[in-house]
Amino acid sequence: MKFPTRLLGALLVLVVGLANTREAHADKEPVAWYHGERGHKRILHMGITVATSLAWLGSQKLHLDSPTCRWCDPPVFDRVVRDSLVWKNTDRASLYSSIDVFIVAPVVGITLLAIADHDASFGRLIDDVLPVAETVAFAQLFTQMVKFTVGRRRPYAWADPAFPYKTEDNLSFTSGHASIGFAITASAGIICHWRHYWTEPYVWGSGIALSLTAEYLRMAADKHWLSDVVSGGLIGLSAGLVIPRLLRQDIKIAPIPGGAAVVGMF
Repeated sequence: MKFPTRLLGALLVLVVGLANTREAHADKEPVAWYHGERGHKRILHMGITVATSLAWLGSQKLHLDSPTCRWCDPPVFDRVVRDSLVWKNTDRASLYSSIDVFIVAPVVGITLLAIADHDASFGRLIDDVLPVAETVAFAQLFTQMVKFTVGRRRPYAWADPAFPYKTEDNLSFTSGHASIGFAITASAGIICHWRHYWTEPYVWGSGIALSLTAEYLRMAADKHWLSDVVSGGLIGLSAGLVIPRLLRQDIKIAPIPGGAAVVGMF
């Protein structure tokens, strides 16, 4: 009986040693931020991202918005905030908000992901950036569906009912710019957290600052109410926290009586 006992002890020591060696080795080598059967399925997720983006862009060309508003009059707090923030030159504010969201925020986010590890391979950069792009695509598609469904009148159209009707006059709720900003921030931030990147605080700090600036500029441009930008930010934030976890399979859809539930660890 002594021999098997010693043998088991030796095997235990060997297993522990191999585990420690593998763990130490893993610390030196880059690993994918998500694992499991979906790991490194880049072509699949590229296809999903492109298809979702095309659906979002295509929906803008279909003119599904209503020529009459379904939600016409804002609550008092929206009117008070609008009157205090709107600029005289609304076109300038609108331009600045688009530069913020479509140029500055993506460049800053991708740059901070890229410089986080100078030894990272190009494949690792793809694994970092792809979930951000996928998050933005889904967030924008969902935001567009909400816009068409709610049909809220934009502030400038509410302030001047005689203003000539345009196709976007009733697409105020919710803010797509706010959704994009926080989708980029949250998804890039959570990837930095999983990777233990030193740039994580800079991603969160710069992302939140740029996103809040975009929200302010959208109100200054008289394109959105306060409730529009707050809800848009929440959509982007939720997408950024959930979609990368779905890719990583930290979240599962579990059947429950009368429906389904989302189960995961946050």
